[in-house]
Amino acid sequence: MAARVVAAGSAWRRLVPAALWERPHRLQYSDQADQPIQMENPYSEPPKRCILCGINVDYKNVQLLSQFVSPHTGCIYGRHITGLCNKKQKEIAKAIRRAHVFGLMPVMYKHPSFLTDPKICNVKYPE
Repeated sequence: MAARVVAAGSAWRRLVPAALWERPHRLQYSDQADQPIQMENPYSEPPKRCILCGINVDYKNVQLLSQFVSPHTGCIYGRHITGLCNKKQKEIAKAIRRAHVFGLMPVMYKHPSFLTDPKICNVKYPE
């Protein structure tokens, strides 16, 4: 912290901390137009939303459920691939298993009629 020497009445000089200095009136700003304004961060990414939030997941909707199953192995994709929230991922997994048990979906592969459906998940297959 800087200090400033102030002449006292005696021959000894004393130090005054710089925080106590006062800015001259001609240098003080009273105009509020130069103050920063509050605004949202233009570089922040929009919040990620689950694509199934608000949609009812049913074990009878085999075409929707087949989007979350690997066409080669029949395995259910994880959350890091599907981008679903935890609640919907559990519902999807439960519905897929239920569809397997009731015989609506094949267990080891994806049904061939659903292979041409557009991809919901961000899975990149080697073509």
